Formats: sequence, C-alpha cells, structure tokens
Amino acid sequence: MTATIHELNSTKELSQRSDDVQDESAGEPEIVQISPFSFISLMVGISLAVFLIALDRTIIANAIPLITDEFNSPDDAGWYGSAATCAFQPIFGRVFAHFDIRWSFLAALLIFELGSLICGVAPNSDVLIIGRALAGIGCAGVFAGCLVIIAMTTSLSVRPVYMGVIGSVSGIGNVCGPLIGGAFTSNATWRWCFYINLPVGGVTCILLLLFFHPSKSNRGQERFLTRVLRLDLIGNFILTVTVVMLLLALQWGGIEYGWGSSRIIGLLAASGVGFVIFGLWQHRKGTEALTPLYIMTQRGVAAGIGVMFFLSGAFLVHSYYLPYWFQAVRGRTPVQSGVDVTPYVATTFVFSMLAGIAVRKIGYFTPPSILGCAIGCVGCGLLTTLQVDTGTAVWAGYQVLTSAGMGMTMQQPIIAVQATIDPALVSIGSAIILFAQGLSGAIFVSVANNILRNELARKLVALNVPNVNKILAAGATDVRELVPLEYKGPLVEAYNDALMKVFMMAIPLCGIALLFALRLPWVNLKKNQAGKT
Repeated sequence: MTATIHELNSTKELSQRSDDVQDESAGEPEIVQISPFSFISLMVGISLAVFLIALDRTIIANAIPLITDEFNSPDDAGWYGSAATCAFQPIFGRVFAHFDIRWSFLAALLIFELGSLICGVAPNSDVLIIGRALAGIGCAGVFAGCLVIIAMTTSLSVRPVYMGVIGSVSGIGNVCGPLIGGAFTSNATWRWCFYINLPVGGVTCILLLLFFHPSKSNRGQERFLTRVLRLDLIGNFILTVTVVMLLLALQWGGIEYGWGSSRIIGLLAASGVGFVIFGLWQHRKGTEALTPLYIMTQRGVAAGIGVMFFLSGAFLVHSYYLPYWFQAVRGRTPVQSGVDVTPYVATTFVFSMLAGIAVRKIGYFTPPSILGCAIGCVGCGLLTTLQVDTGTAVWAGYQVLTSAGMGMTMQQPIIAVQATIDPALVSIGSAIILFAQGLSGAIFVSVANNILRNELARKLVALNVPNVNKILAAGATDVRELVPLEYKGPLVEAYNDALMKVFMMAIPLCGIALLFALRLPWVNLKKNQAGKT
C-alpha cells in the first residue's frame, strides 16, 4: 500500500492516459494473506470500528439540550458536532500511504478513544469541545483505515461483498445514533454517549493487534521526517480553516445571524476564497498534494465523488429527521421512534449486502449505482407526502423503497475509486471519497436544520402559536407540552409541513447523484482480477 517515490512518479504517466484506458488497466494492491479465521476476526473488529464512527456522528443529537443545560452553554451547541473534522480525512490517506497501516490505524483509534474519554469526563463546555475535536480527528483516520485494510486483505472481485458489510454497518450506526443517544440521556446520563466508545474500541484494537500483520514490504523505506514532510500539512491547514468557515456560516446563518449579515457574508466569501487557494496549492504540489488533482479528474473518481457527496446528503437528511418526524409529529418517544425507523435500517442493511453480492456476480458496480439512485429518487419523493395520520403500512413502505435504493448504491463509489486508480494510491483515493461523504453530511444537515427552524417559525407565527422561541429550542419530544391544548393540533401540522420541506431536499440530491452514477465507468472487476492471476 505504501507509495514510494518511484511509484508516485509513475502515476504522472498514468494521469496522461484517457479515462477509459485508466479504467481498463487499473489493478489492485498486493493482498495480505491471512487465514479465514483471522480474516473473520479482523472484519468483526473493522465492523465494530465503523459502527462506532457512524454512531458518533449522530448519537449526540438528543443529548445536546441536556449538555447545554448542564454547562449553561447554549451558544456552544454548534461546536459539539465533529463535522468540521472531515477536513482531516484527506491527510489520513497520505498517512496510510507513507506509514505502516496497522500502527497508523491504531494511532487514529487511540485519538478517537482519548477524545471520547475527555468528552465523557468533561467538567465544562470548553473541555467537551476539545474532546469532540480529538474524537473527530480520530474518526477521520479510523474510517479511512478500515477501507484501506479491506483493500489490503481482499481481491477486487470479492471486495464489493465486504464493502457491502461495511456500508450496512455504517448505515445502521447513522440511523441508530439519535435513538441510542436518546435512550442514554433518558435512562442514564449523556456521558454514556461517549463512554460506549471505550470498550468497543478496545475490542477493535485487540483484534487488529492479534490478526492483522501486514508485511514490512508495505511500509515506507524513507526517513520519518521525509515522510512527514510529504503529508502536505500546509494543504491540510488551508482545507481545515476553509471548511470550518463554511460550516460556521451554515450553522449560524438564519439562526444566530441573518443571511445578509456581514458576519455570514464574510464567512461564505472567505470560505470561497479558501477553496480557491486550496485548489491552487494542490495544483502547485502536483503528485505530493493532499488531494492530487490528476486523481480527482479521473472519470471513476470524479463520478464516484459526485455520487457519494449527493447521495450521502439525502441519506443523512433521512437519518436525522425521520426519527424527528416520528417524535414531533406522531408523539413517539426516542426508543419508540427507533422501532419505527427499523424498516429503513433493516432495508439499508439487506440491500447493501445484496448489492455487494450482485456486483461480485456480474462484475460491474455501475448498474446497481444507477438503479439504486433511481429507486432512491422515487422513495425520496414519496416520503415528502407523509401526513400526521399516514398509516403504518404506508410510511413503512416508503422507508423500505427509499432505503433499498440508498443501500444498493452507497458503497459503489468506493469500489469505483479503488478499481480505477493506481493501486499505490488506494488509501488516498479512499480518503478523498470519505471526505466527500463527511463534507456532504456537514453541509446538508446544517442546511436541513436551517430549513426546519425557519419554516417552522414562519408557520407558528402565522398561526399565532405562543412560545415560538421555546418551541424552536425544545427537543422533538417536548414540544407538545409547551402550548395550550387548543394549539397542539396546529403545532403538529406545522411540524409536519416543515419536516416535509426538509425531506424535499433529498429529491434533488438523489437526482444529481443519479446523473453522476450515469457517468461511472463500466469496469469489469472480474476481468481486472483475471488479469492479475
């Protein structure tokens, strides 16, 4: 997996070829040979790590009101998420390319565990924010590392099956996060949202140490300082600052400050300039760039980024706001809403697995990508028709249809990237695709929150509902207690209408993902595998 100087130089020749030639000639990295028992144990450890990372993204959602009350820090709520740390995703791609994969992965896992511990014992808001930042940085490395380890231990022809497993586990973690967080905050303490990471992460660490021993030939032979200098730390700094400014603008805009305020306009303008500077810096760095432009312009990578970015946005909008709909509109508790979204979770799991098996059988990842996005578009549209009195069979069926499309598509961009780039650059390509996924969630969940709050406020004011500010600040399960009986019906209707506006976001996102899916190359994974044997 390690990219030596000669391997990186050879990619310059690769970048001069047409996309089709690249797609046909792409190979795969040297496979680490391990026993079936060791591989199964390793997959268990990786799956646990992926579940924790996915869980960490959403588990804090229901805990934030309690945390802000305990620390008297409502203005800090936006900092409790770890979304901005998606900017660290690309640098881990270079870390895994230039350093030993096992110890690099364990270092990322240790950072995540340390951050979780700090969050769990945090005496005040400032310490909690520091812990969330550390955990977020660790998250970036752990998820990318899991994909690289799978690439190192499976052949390209069977890899879709195991990517399907990872996709299923990730989807379950994303959807279950708010529900598990709600259960902890209701029955124990919000601190368990972070303590849960410690023992589970420990199991992953043990399994990795016992069953994953990559050859020393996969490690860089350069001096340590030389490898550090090749990580493009300047590029990572520019990207991090730029992403933070963008996310602050999205979180504050329309809520803390008006969209036309100088603060928001300044942040948006500065982030735009930051992305331009980052692009120029990447062009200057060439093959040593954090996100090499010649990789990102390859057809398989560019299309894969597009599918992942827009489809992840649609998926995460549902992950966050379907439980919210059940709680605010249907009056369900966090645990009950967890049961209600079971169709979404279970179908995502099943179709992610089935798609992986199908790709292995037919050898192509493009057909399930196109079909999944098309089905997802239909499902996203149907979810916008939910009403207060929608029957169980209807809302469950809509969830099944939508998540079937999501499940069969979500892992295909990763396969597309790994199948169409130089094998030495798999870690960098995987990190780029995960950066697109993380940035998508950070952007579109923030936009969805803005839509919900602004639309809800507009409707409540029009209905003359009292305590509008308290309603906007309350959790989904508490809103009914904040208004007199005669206003509860209009309040629920207003919530339903506002959430349908949020769900409408997912339709164009899934549609754009479909357009990118149509651009995915038709790479025969079986042919590539046969060429290696």
